[in-house]
Amino acid sequence: MHVSSKDDIRAVLFDFGGTLAYDEPGYAEGFAALCTAMGYPADAQSYHRAGQEAEQVSPEAPRDVERWLLWRESYREELLRRLGVPENEIEHMKRIIAERFRYYSRARCYPETHYVLRSLRWAGYIVGVISNISPGLPLVLKELELDQYLAFAIASDTFGVAKPDPRIFEEGLRRAGVPAEAAMYVGDAIDPDVVGSAAVGMHPVLIDRRGRVPEREGMLRITNLTQLLDRLGVDSWRDKSLHDIVPSR
Repeated sequence: MHVSSKDDIRAVLFDFGGTLAYDEPGYAEGFAALCTAMGYPADAQSYHRAGQEAEQVSPEAPRDVERWLLWRESYREELLRRLGVPENEIEHMKRIIAERFRYYSRARCYPETHYVLRSLRWAGYIVGVISNISPGLPLVLKELELDQYLAFAIASDTFGVAKPDPRIFEEGLRRAGVPAEAAMYVGDAIDPDVVGSAAVGMHPVLIDRRGRVPEREGMLRITNLTQLLDRLGVDSWRDKSLHDIVPSR
């Protein structure tokens, strides 16, 4: 895909996990490591298995973030039971998770994320997020201080359908107030991100940080989000206010 000038695109919409931010270590690995440290051996595989079992006996997750947080508490109880935590220790383990989990796994931004989003806003683009993720997305965006750059953020579990369903992309376009041909969508996965956004007429961009995916017709492939600025003709490098260091996490 070739974007000749910033006049061609009016909105740049992003996936979240793997595109703007990542978990370090992974959520499953961190949860399992914390359980193991507390005397209940687990690994990522047993975490996923326990999670699937917990979902089967839990009510359907609510779509709004407030009720979802309450639902997560009961879901975690079921998860801990299936990881071998005895009934009389579950409340204690829930407190331990609340206090310590951030030291075992935490969402972190890629080095260029803040600069790129800030630069796009500086250049006048509408910036938003469309992600296959839980209703907790607004909380994570606020924690990472990304919410300040976004016109909107759509979590699939709140909206009710997930990428590559065209309806979630169409909702993003509606909120951005632009036609599909005036929007770029950036994600790290072929089917949900590239194929899904292209199907509604958006300009798909694959962020392939390790350079493992071959070029394909109709898709722009980048290895760092700063390359978007060059493609869009955004020259924000000389504005020192855009390079402010973000608090480390």
